[in-house]
Order: sequence, then structure tokens, then C-alpha cells
Amino acid sequence: MKRSLIHLLLLLLLPAVAATAQEAYKGQIRVTQKHFTLSGGQLQVNMDVNYEGLDLPSSESLTLTPILKSSTHRLALPSVLINGTEKQRVYNRKQALASRRGTPQPLTSAPSVVLRNDSKTARRFAYKVSVPYKEWMSDAVLFLQSEECGCNGKTARAFEDKIADNVMPPAEVKPQLDRGIDSRFLSKVNFLSPLPEDKKLRYLRGSVSVGDQRFSEDKQNYEIYYRLREALSSVLEQNGTELAHIQLTGYGAPSGNLRKNERDAATRSLSLKNFLRENRVVGKTPLDVNWIAEDWDSVTNLVKRSDMLFREAVLDIISSVDVSKGRERMLMNLADGVPYRYLDERVFPYVRRVDYEISYTRRPLNTAEGRRLLAAGSHSLSLSEFFAVANSYPKGSAEYNDALDLAARLFPDSPEANINAAAVALSKRDTKRARHYLERFATMPAAYNNMGILCLLEGNRDKAEVYLEMAAANGVEQAQEALLELR
Repeated sequence: MKRSLIHLLLLLLLPAVAATAQEAYKGQIRVTQKHFTLSGGQLQVNMDVNYEGLDLPSSESLTLTPILKSSTHRLALPSVLINGTEKQRVYNRKQALASRRGTPQPLTSAPSVVLRNDSKTARRFAYKVSVPYKEWMSDAVLFLQSEECGCNGKTARAFEDKIADNVMPPAEVKPQLDRGIDSRFLSKVNFLSPLPEDKKLRYLRGSVSVGDQRFSEDKQNYEIYYRLREALSSVLEQNGTELAHIQLTGYGAPSGNLRKNERDAATRSLSLKNFLRENRVVGKTPLDVNWIAEDWDSVTNLVKRSDMLFREAVLDIISSVDVSKGRERMLMNLADGVPYRYLDERVFPYVRRVDYEISYTRRPLNTAEGRRLLAAGSHSLSLSEFFAVANSYPKGSAEYNDALDLAARLFPDSPEANINAAAVALSKRDTKRARHYLERFATMPAAYNNMGILCLLEGNRDKAEVYLEMAAANGVEQAQEALLELR
């Protein structure tokens, strides 16, 4: 089974909604929320899997493989490997060794997703997979195969439990013209296409608070490690991504001796960098770690937004007294130390943090991948990918309109996104919404035609004719047609 034909999405869940559960693997696994849909020639299989009752020794593993079966066909869907704690360590070591040797695990034997059977986390996930739909699937049955590892001298056993009868998704609904669309105006407004995007750097930024001074350096490093690992996972789960660079910047609070703070900052920076390298969270990706010993800029911004006593006096000292000339000492002496105690308790903990910036590239998604991500609620598509998804639907359909409207909200500074969203609004005769999108770009030639249609709908014929004439002069055919009707 070629992986290019299958798309799998696995998400950790919040506490599951109560539903009729189907049990598997000796009653230790529960499957709920089973749904089958047909869209774009793809059968989508969705289900929630709860393995909180799984009795799995630390040194063993269990492989879960959903299987579609009919009387004549059988299709194994992507598998999920659940490792015990010790088994996960062994698995990680094997993967690291194979990577260093340049001998990756064969695709046919590698599980699509690997999970750890950790009692400290919610042991449930949403299984979502799309496969090309075949007619035999209409009367197929879905089984869940649970295969033991055969570790520690035990005999490997496999169990098959029926999860759902007769996989019969509802008939695929073809997009129709959105209600409220005036078909005449679809030929008058114009839609733009952005320039094709090359591989360009994208960024994911975030911050990890390390404000509690009771935490040891190791504990702070662990907290940063887990948060950074989560952020990297969210990037790498996007198809075709490659990490380019990771930048970490630590910020300290101006508490104590400046020279000692600067020495501690250098030590913390080196310690964190070594910790992340040793724990392989960044792999071979270039990593830079800097540390600002005393972040007075953040202190100033937080004080300005606070309601602390003697706020103006504190800001005056910060702005007028150099750090090397006793700024912190003056703050300690101000008003018997009341403002400084406020800073130490209410401001400095928010200053102590580590900001991260992950830069990466991603190959452009194809239309099927874009549709799937958009349907799953992902906002990671680029502007050109949004337009490609929109154009895969009939112009004026609800799917087409929703994609363009969302693109304008996610890319508020893009002229193309706003002009296209305005075109959707104009085709619905929603002049208020159209003006909201067009106002900032009214002087751009690309917006002239739609501005002319907007003015026409608003009843300003003279202004409409001016915009349409300018659009026609720029070669917009719709403007020439609209002018002929006006005259």
C-alpha cells in the first residue's frame, strides 16, 4: 500500500464525549465516535481510540492496525504502535542509531504513528485516515487488529475485533451555488491569483515562562525542552516541512548583582544548549541560544501597564539612572522599598522567560492535501494554497466562498486576499462587507473593477463609472462589460 495514497491525522484528545464504545484487545481498548464520509473521491475513516485500560508491561508494545474487509478485498490502514516506557527508550535508541547509519526503517514495516503508554498523559487519540474510495468498500467491515510484540520470550499473538459493520458513507455532496449569490455579478467581479510561492522561510514563535526562582536549572531546562518539543512536533506534522534554524533567547530579571547575572546568563545559555543537544530535541538543525541578563525593556513595558504605587517615579528612575550607576539600589530605597517589592513579586516573574523562534520551509501542498487540512480546521496553508483549494470548487459555491473569506481574515495585509473576499461579498450584494475588505486597497489598479461594482451597488453611478473606466484601461474584461451595460 503506497503511503502517497493515504493521509493520517492523529490528535491527542481532551476527555472523550460519552458515546457507545466498541471494545477491542481483550476489552482493554475502547473505540467510539466512528464516522465514515466520502469527499473528493476519498473515503475518510474517523474514530476515537481510548487505551487507558491497556495493561501493557513497560518492556512490551502493541501494534494497532485498522483493516477494511469485504468478501473479496482486504485493505490494512496505517498502523499505530503503542510502546511501554522501557520499550519506547529502546525504540528511540534504534531510530537514532539507524539515522546515524543512514539506514532508515523500511516503509512497509514502519508504523505510521508511535505513542508511549504513559499513565501521566491522556491515553486516547483521534484516528483519522483518508484512502482512495473503491466500490468494494461500500459493504466492507472495519476490524481492529491488535498485535503483541512477542517480547520477553512470550509468544506473539494477534487479535481481530470487529469495530463497524457495512462501511457505507453518505453520497458525496457536490458543491452548489451558495445561497444568496447573484449569478449575474459573478461575471462582473474579478478574482485575483497570487504569484506562485517558492520555498520560503516560515516562522513559529512562542515563549516559555521560567519565572519561578524555586525551580532548579535542570527543571527549567526540562520545561523548555518539553515546550520546544511540542512546538517542533506541530511544525513537523505538516507535510513536506524541513527545519532551517532554531533561535532561543532567554531573558533574566534585574534582581541582584549585574555582573553575577551576566555570568549566570552565559552559564544558563550554554547549559540549555547542551541539554537540548544531548536530548536530541533539535537533531542536526542549527541552534542558537542567547541570554539577556537583565531585561529592563520588558520591566518598563509591564510597569507602564500596571497600577502599582509610585509607577511614574519608578519609570523615571529606570529611564534616567544607568544600571551601572545604582538604578536597582535607588528602586530598593524608593518609598521604603514598597515599589521594589511589587516589582520582585508581580513583574520580575513575568520577565524571566525563554522565547523561541523556529524557522522552516515547506513544500507547497497539492489540492487534495490542502482540502484535507482546511476541512480539519488547520490554518497552516499559505495564501496561494488557500486560492488553490478555493479554485478546486465551483466559483460561487459555499466551499469556494468560505476558503476565500478565511484567507482574507488570516492574511489581512494581502491585497489579493482582500480583493477576492470583497468579490465574494459583492456577489452576495453585501456592500458593507465588501467595503470593509476593499477600503484600504481602493487606490490599487487591481481593485478598480470591484470598487466600481461596489459603487454601482451603493448607488453612486458616477464614481462607479470612473473606477470601471480605470479598470478597463488596465485590461480588465469584466469592467468593459459592465461599462457597456451602464451605457
